[in-house]
Amino acid sequence: MPSRRTVLTAGTLFALSGCSALSTASARLAGVRLTNTGSATREFEFTVTVDRETVYDETHTVAADEDGATVELDDALPDRRGSITIATAIAGTDLSEATTFDDDNCYDIIVEYTGDDVVHWQSGSSDCDAFR
Repeated sequence: MPSRRTVLTAGTLFALSGCSALSTASARLAGVRLTNTGSATREFEFTVTVDRETVYDETHTVAADEDGATVELDDALPDRRGSITIATAIAGTDLSEATTFDDDNCYDIIVEYTGDDVVHWQSGSSDCDAFR
């Protein structure tokens, strides 16, 4: 027969594991800006997944920095909460970046192609309405 300590320890571990399984991420995207600081126009292959479901998958052409163009995706993004992964690949290169947000913040993202790298810059806030 198991000891009282063994039963209590097992019950506590079971209860704690159940709590962590029930606490799901509730991240949101407020907006995304694609910027190209390189010297040539580039195509950004941009994907958003929420809880492993692809909810946005588009390719956007962004002019070089000298042309001063950026692409804003604020209104095109789905308003979904969950564990969010954004992925960016620069067409015609082997450059890509993926970032996952699995907390309860709202994120404003800048995706920057630098000419030799792709970087995701983000600022997080607990209030998505502060960005809109």
